Amino acid sequence: MNIIRYLKIADCFTLGNLFAGILAVYFAVLGQLTISAALLFLAAVFDVLDGKVAGWMNEKNLFGKEIDSLSDLVSFGVAPVLMYFVLDSPGFFRVLAGLFFAACGMLRLARYNVTENSGFEGVPISVNGVIFAVLLLLQTVAPESLQFWPYVFLLQGGLMISTLKIQRLF
Repeated sequence: MNIIRYLKIADCFTLGNLFAGILAVYFAVLGQLTISAALLFLAAVFDVLDGKVAGWMNEKNLFGKEIDSLSDLVSFGVAPVLMYFVLDSPGFFRVLAGLFFAACGMLRLARYNVTENSGFEGVPISVNGVIFAVLLLLQTVAPESLQFWPYVFLLQGGLMISTLKIQRLF
């Protein structure tokens, strides 16, 4: 199977999402939190655009849906947890909160991929691109805010796997 033939123009935005998420972690490791926050927000923008471009160009397909979910898991599920681990020395509870969050993100994306709804069930994982970008910026001026991240992980994790019906905004 030639993988290149499956790639569509919209998938370039999906790759942008993935790259921005990975680079957000990289810059967090370097201590460049403003850049990291901007990249996490950029990942969210790419995530919105890949779906829009796929719709506009009539490129929606299962392959695109799968790579979108994989990119979302990296950018909005794994990256926030890794950034937190870089910024803090988390104890057992905080590590578990991060792991719970990442697992909930994965479960939410899997549920999305196997259902056919016009809206969302549970809070979309991409919302975390905005939430954690803001939290990163807040942490630069109020370092003590880092202590609340585990609770945000628990709340967001629960909301992602909830049965809340949420309409698409974009």
